[in-house]
Amino acid sequence: MISRCQHLEPNVAANIRAQLSALDTAYWRDRRSHKPNVGLNGEVGRYFSCGRESVPQEIRQLIDDIAPNFFGYDLEDWIVNKTPTQGGMPPHIDNEGYLAVALLCLQSGSGCFEWYHGNDLSKPEQIPDESGQVIRFDQVDLIHAVPPTHSERYVIVFLYR
Repeated sequence: MISRCQHLEPNVAANIRAQLSALDTAYWRDRRSHKPNVGLNGEVGRYFSCGRESVPQEIRQLIDDIAPNFFGYDLEDWIVNKTPTQGGMPPHIDNEGYLAVALLCLQSGSGCFEWYHGNDLSKPEQIPDESGQVIRFDQVDLIHAVPPTHSERYVIVFLYR
């Protein structure tokens, strides 16, 4: 099931985005070569990730403090994905073993989250990025993607057990 809600005020999301975009490139792992999230047909996306343990303490605390709580699930970890302009992720199924995922968009208009009704690739549905919006899903075998972005995109991915 997919749900979405406004979780943060856009100015709060913009502040977090500004702090993340100011991080040195050494904080970011290129997901084409480090733990690639391989698509259904073996293709590799173009984006970068920075994990909870890697970010400076002040950013870690800020993100920990704003993490969404969902009844019945415990937050296990989070990761920040940074997607460059025209980057993205091919249709894929996450294989990390989490029971629910929540995506916090940190800007509007940069791109979208795409998922497929009944996991049918001919039935895509897009949810455009809106600053401060959370998109949540708890269908662990959900096929989803990030089509090529319009501008640099930052999303915090919260992972639940």
